[in-house]
Amino acid sequence: MGGNILNKIKQSILTQSLAQLYIIHGEEQYLQQEIYTALQQRVEQDGILDWNWVNITIDKELQPADVMRELQISPWGSGPKVVAIKNADQLNSEFLGKLAQGIARTPETNTLAMFFTKLDKRLKPIKELLKLGVEVECQGPKGEHLARWVQDYLLLKNKKMSPPVVQRFLAKVGSNLNLIANELDKLILYTGDEPLITEADVLTITSTAPEQLEHGGIFDLTEAIAAKNIKQALSILTELLDAKEPPLRMLPLIERQLRLLIAAKTRGQTSIAAAAQVMGENRDYALKQAEKYKHNFSLEQLYFGLEQILTADSELKYGADPYQTMEQLVISICL
Repeated sequence: MGGNILNKIKQSILTQSLAQLYIIHGEEQYLQQEIYTALQQRVEQDGILDWNWVNITIDKELQPADVMRELQISPWGSGPKVVAIKNADQLNSEFLGKLAQGIARTPETNTLAMFFTKLDKRLKPIKELLKLGVEVECQGPKGEHLARWVQDYLLLKNKKMSPPVVQRFLAKVGSNLNLIANELDKLILYTGDEPLITEADVLTITSTAPEQLEHGGIFDLTEAIAAKNIKQALSILTELLDAKEPPLRMLPLIERQLRLLIAAKTRGQTSIAAAAQVMGENRDYALKQAEKYKHNFSLEQLYFGLEQILTADSELKYGADPYQTMEQLVISICL
């Protein structure tokens, strides 16, 4: 479900009569929490939250009749009453079937909001519930829509981030909206009154999500090495090692980075595309990036770095401490 549709549902919750049943599902917990919060706000703005908001805890004693009984108790005051069931995935088919039957037989009840992480629409009880209620699918935005979400979030806080920096930010944090929002809040606090969040801010403050380490963390490490940013390189290295990234998998990519720098310094009149092809690179992007950093090193320093990689490889295979070995390697290359 797109962001615009989700926003319309939230707006209808806050301003229109509530539906008898909401089926909220999807793996994006941030969006589910937004619906949960909107329902709470609606109860609070028209009535007494403590009396008209009920969370039902799922346990082995819970019966469909218990839920129906709560749905039929009149609210306090003139506002709506909402009964919420989180982790509704834990309810079995029999329970869901009886609940659907109860709701169908009782058209005049309070509002029931059921929150599922995964919803199997093949099940008959689920089909019956969906016929009775409003489906709210909470799938996070992807690609350009995710980048737009980041910029919209910042715009509400009077902040901006250029499209390339947004992509760099997302490469570190991934697509989980909870994590994205937390990291954006850190950046907003860090930059204070500055309206623009820069790439340097992202590299300094933003934490790399564990699931992103394999995809982008090692490449962030090699770029920090190429930039001779020892502080940043050591910080990324620690994150990688803490996440159990094997050092022997990092070494080939560090070696590749040094060879790219050597190629950038020695290609002469050869085009970047041709030089990349000779190196066996599928694309010339990495060599173009290396061009930015080639003046940070002499050829002697780069060849020395390759020797240090061979030494680190041998030490690691003989059981050397990975933290100490890799830290010494990074420092020796960057100095």
